[in-house]
Amino acid sequence: MCFSACKKENISELSSSEIDVYPIPTLNILYDEDIPIDNKIEMSMEIMGTNNDTIYFGNIERRGGFSIGFEKHSYEIDLETDVPLTNLPEDDDWILNANYIDKTFLRHVVSYDLFRSMNPTNEASHTTYVNVELNNEYNGLYVLMEKLDKSSLEIDDDDPEAFIFKEPHIFKQDYATSIAQGQDNFNQQIFPKITVSDKNDLIAELNNYIATSEDIDFSNNIGSIFDIDNIIDWHLLLLISNNNDGIVKNFYLYKKDASTPMRVSPWDYDHSFGRDGDNELNLDTRPLDINKSILFKRLLNLPWYKTILKDRWLFLNQTQLLSVDALKNRCLNLSTAIANHANRNFENWSLDSEWYYDDNNFLEEVDVVLEFIEIRHARLASYFENL
Repeated sequence: MCFSACKKENISELSSSEIDVYPIPTLNILYDEDIPIDNKIEMSMEIMGTNNDTIYFGNIERRGGFSIGFEKHSYEIDLETDVPLTNLPEDDDWILNANYIDKTFLRHVVSYDLFRSMNPTNEASHTTYVNVELNNEYNGLYVLMEKLDKSSLEIDDDDPEAFIFKEPHIFKQDYATSIAQGQDNFNQQIFPKITVSDKNDLIAELNNYIATSEDIDFSNNIGSIFDIDNIIDWHLLLLISNNNDGIVKNFYLYKKDASTPMRVSPWDYDHSFGRDGDNELNLDTRPLDINKSILFKRLLNLPWYKTILKDRWLFLNQTQLLSVDALKNRCLNLSTAIANHANRNFENWSLDSEWYYDDNNFLEEVDVVLEFIEIRHARLASYFENL
């Protein structure tokens, strides 16, 4: 599907008649008490605007790290049964991402879709847009996301070598001074339950191997530990998005079973495509330092890795996945589709709150993303030409 915006350089050039009215379902969540943080309460959820309006039952809680302080809240939902919400893959665990800091509502969706499009073995959260009502009152536009867990990552829960970690400290230069992500769970082991099988020593051993192994040993064996195709696609996603926070955190590390290598799934791409983590404008004036990761630093010292990385960049440009036009059209198509819903959202939530550096509206912020793509792509073209 290509909207009229594909013919424009900037979305702000569009007239109101050129912005498509795109049907987005509404989730009306009903509950009897204030939704708490990290403590689920009962709720029911009606999905409206689909062919068959449906009511589901389950539990809900507020979620988020730094974002927990934003005025517009994100939520985690645990339904009683697996269901394919709004045609997403069937599951019972879902995240309603308020997407508060990203006025475009694009950065998560584009990044995850790109990563999955690079290779069918790449896993990333499937997403869609929904309007949310809380006890029958409109609360805003949200990104409905799969929760990354053993179900969505297709983990063999009978295999003792299978695992999932969220933001482990594995790629950090200084492991000793890393701050624990959770009490009694240093690397945020998600699966198996840490009380059943504690795999934190595995992360420490891998960190030590990446940091200290002999060059020849590292070169010969790293490809049997990690899925190098997956790591290269992740590397390119980080480069094209300039997600500096995503190099040593904001990812899931998982192993499906004993026969598959470790893979990465990206997570949290608010701070990318022209904005830093605190929402400050960054049109590539502060390019990411990929060498913050001991894995990437060592890989970039291997001639075979640099060759594969460069060839992959060229291929994904030639196949119109990472080209300037392909990236811009992807963003234009999505932004044109959700423009009316986003503008309604900002009738509820201020465009110039304390969390923003400027009062850009939706269309102006999409243009920031489009400008960033052109600037960043030119830098990367030069980088790969000389790699």
